[in-house]
Amino acid sequence: MIIGVGVDIVQVDRIAKNIEKQKFIDKIYTDAEKEFLARKKFSHQTAAGLFAAKEAVSKSLGTGILGFNITDIEIIKDEFNKPEIKLHNNALKIAENKGIDKINISISHENDYAIAFAVAERY
Repeated sequence: MIIGVGVDIVQVDRIAKNIEKQKFIDKIYTDAEKEFLARKKFSHQTAAGLFAAKEAVSKSLGTGILGFNITDIEIIKDEFNKPEIKLHNNALKIAENKGIDKINISISHENDYAIAFAVAERY
């Protein structure tokens, strides 16, 4: 059963302007995401895709980024390089309270924009 959906689109240039600032990186990305971004040489499109994914997930929870930190949403890759969601702290509590078992995410980017779509499900 679908509990919530979320979509977000981000201008890559907006993230490119901020990704040079360590304060922005530390505020938005988890340690694992920072390691992934470092392997991708801090690609502006990749960083924007992760940002859009976090926003889309927050919308699928029905809250937006309210009541938790954006780093409570973590985008990880499985063995096939497919993005997966790992929730922490209050974001995890919100999902548990809503009976959300899994959040599926799709991320795409093309030149100037990155987009992500999230579907929160209960089995």
